[in-house]
Amino acid sequence: MRIGWTLLVVFSAVYAAAVEIRLPREALVSASTEDGTTWQQYGTMELTYAAAKKNFGFSLRKQGWIKQKSFDYDRIQWKSLEIWARGTERILVQFWREDISRTGFAWGVLKDEAK
Repeated sequence: MRIGWTLLVVFSAVYAAAVEIRLPREALVSASTEDGTTWQQYGTMELTYAAAKKNFGFSLRKQGWIKQKSFDYDRIQWKSLEIWARGTERILVQFWREDISRTGFAWGVLKDEAK
């Protein structure tokens, strides 16, 4: 019985630490990982850069996420970063223009380094 409770506690801790988001229906995921060393998911959306950012943001807001910051770090190549928060969870979302009607995206969990 003690092993059962231990497994339940460990499973609960891992499950609670995992951040999940529902991507917009236009999002085509190229790869996913949960090892915490790189982006959790990345892919493309067959939308213009502005429309992809708008749809992604709308999808996150519907799930209770709030945009904290947005950075355009390459205006010539159309690249940006956004930080979103929901309670104590924070994610980083990156967008880049691949073509006139295709936008790349990637998102990952931001870890709290203040320990």
